[in-house]
Amino acid sequence: PGNVPISTPFLLGTLRHNNFQVHSANHWLHSSIDVAIGGIEDSFPFDQEETEDDTDTTAALSDEGAYMLASRANGPSSCPAHAPYAALNRDAGPGVWYCYRHVGKRRGNRDIYTNNLAAYPDAAGTPDQSPNSEDVLTISRTTSTKTVMIDGIPYRLVIAGFTPSADGDCPATPPEGVTPVSTFTSKENKTSYGCLYASFSQERYIRIAKTVTAESEAIGGTIPSFNFTTLGIGDFVSPTGEPLATDQNASGFVDWSSFSDTPLTPTGYGKDGTVTSGYQAFIPGYSQFVIAETGPRIPGRRPLRFGEPGYFGPWKISDDPNSGRWELTDISCVNGVGEAVNVTRDPVTGGIDFSQVAPASSPAAVPITCNFTIQQQAPKLRIDKTVENVEGASGDRITVTYRVTATNDGTIAGTTGRLVDTPAFAPGLTLRSATIATSLDGLRSARAQNRAATYVLTQGTTVEPGASATWFIRMTVARDKAAAGYSEAALECVPSRGRLTPGRGLYNSVAGPYDHDGAANNEACVPARPRVIRIEKAGTQPVGTPNEDGTYPLDGAAFAIYDNEALAGTPVSVLDGGSRFVTAPLETGTTYWLVETRAPAGHALLPRPVAFHIEAGTDASASTVITTDFGADEGFTSVRVLPADAAASGDAALPGIRVVDTQVGVLPKAGAAGVYPQLAGGAALLALAGYAWRRREWARAS
Repeated sequence: PGNVPISTPFLLGTLRHNNFQVHSANHWLHSSIDVAIGGIEDSFPFDQEETEDDTDTTAALSDEGAYMLASRANGPSSCPAHAPYAALNRDAGPGVWYCYRHVGKRRGNRDIYTNNLAAYPDAAGTPDQSPNSEDVLTISRTTSTKTVMIDGIPYRLVIAGFTPSADGDCPATPPEGVTPVSTFTSKENKTSYGCLYASFSQERYIRIAKTVTAESEAIGGTIPSFNFTTLGIGDFVSPTGEPLATDQNASGFVDWSSFSDTPLTPTGYGKDGTVTSGYQAFIPGYSQFVIAETGPRIPGRRPLRFGEPGYFGPWKISDDPNSGRWELTDISCVNGVGEAVNVTRDPVTGGIDFSQVAPASSPAAVPITCNFTIQQQAPKLRIDKTVENVEGASGDRITVTYRVTATNDGTIAGTTGRLVDTPAFAPGLTLRSATIATSLDGLRSARAQNRAATYVLTQGTTVEPGASATWFIRMTVARDKAAAGYSEAALECVPSRGRLTPGRGLYNSVAGPYDHDGAANNEACVPARPRVIRIEKAGTQPVGTPNEDGTYPLDGAAFAIYDNEALAGTPVSVLDGGSRFVTAPLETGTTYWLVETRAPAGHALLPRPVAFHIEAGTDASASTVITTDFGADEGFTSVRVLPADAAASGDAALPGIRVVDTQVGVLPKAGAAGVYPQLAGGAALLALAGYAWRRREWARAS
């Protein structure tokens, strides 16, 4: 053929087969095609099968057939009127008859071959012309064992295959759109021609690598082994023969199912855990195949079969709705010098298509490594419960609202599963109703549910990665001080070993099947202990039993306590009468303002309200602690905080605020307004005396 481009098929020769009757018991011919070209002399063995010819009416599959199969027949004369055409079906075995309907050329899927052409409309020919009667020649080795060196790279002669020819006239290259095949078929009782093409092609080597991303370690678990396979495109036929002896030590040519027997198990997460397979050879230009991953081998889980959904991924670890899964994140192919290789991702399998891979440009670039990078993905639902707000925690009717949040800390969407809310209040705190909604505004219109042991927030809500879903449950509670087991100690929330204690305070918990961070943040509690304090009025006049600080009880004052600085609305507590008062229950976490609304006769009022709040103490009984919200230099030296006294009894045991007053005319410790008129009068007298003295001085001067 003269000079030919490398890796381009050229006409190697023409094959003619005179396929006429030969009476022999031997059905096979084994021979070879001997080639001497371009310094290469080699023999390519082939096998020719002398098939057994059909001799009676027979049917064969055809995309342009004129017949359709109707039913099986007992014999050639037993077909019904609607399907009267009987024919053998060689694929079903010898002597098996079927009935067929005639539907017209190119409307059916069977052709019928018969010697009685008049009885079978649109018959395709005589029985000896059926496809099953054709003789088949197959080249058993398509790659030469000899090579030629071009630019330091070995090339070998590769038999591309045959294309049919009606008369033996063959073009120099395969006709456009026609792909040579490795078999040559010939009709019985005819002379058939085939055009044989070959090329001088480079042999390259491919191996696969497997990497599990470093991010997968956050999911955890044992790294499984991963399976692969190779699928041909169209009529792909792998080259036959042995790969060249090179440093890559290829075990064979890439073929259908290549790499399926070599699962890869990464040794760790990230690039340091990457593992590789051995090399297999392929010929650029004859590489119409896809290498694809078929997923991990999960212990106890049946591997998917070809054609089943998910065979090419993503691959679920189990059938659980929140199962993790393995998902390919990248496939990269580089040659021996680290350059990217021209492969494409197959849209069906997600694998890599080698159809367009070109010959290497240097010996070092010949080998190729394709790394399949996979990541374990999983939803990670975190359930969290908090107190949104509470009203009347120290009163007889309490309204408490809890917030439940499900957050997906994982990398794929997941379901919360069934979330169940369970109240476990202290004795005497009786649940009356509950309302559930996905927003605070929604609670207003949501239907109130009667008292129950548990409440279902959701049967399962899908949460996208990085997102959250929220529910609010609002409960109305009644206090019954006469209930069995009621005690103030039980109304406190009690932590123990990082958890809260059920049956104490307004304890509430939520549970779900997919909470990855444990139950410690699935519970919340509100203390419901009524906390009262005492307010005392004291003076310096020695009347009655003295207090521990030397002051004396002082009757006749009146006080009010507000929960707002503007002193608007109805006071939280009103105190009037004696020298010691007990307030109404107060809430922790709320700032209050104590106002003296009436001072005892001859005494001054507090100049302004006293801000304070109460807290639960850290002692074993969680006693009430009062904290005033003013500084030492703000003029309230007469306001004193009294701590709780566990040794005392009755009101004296309560913490309190003592307001010490003085008689009008004595400079008060608190700077009371009662002495301001006297100070103003003194200043006026001093001013008048100064004016008189000044007039006498003017008179002398004149």
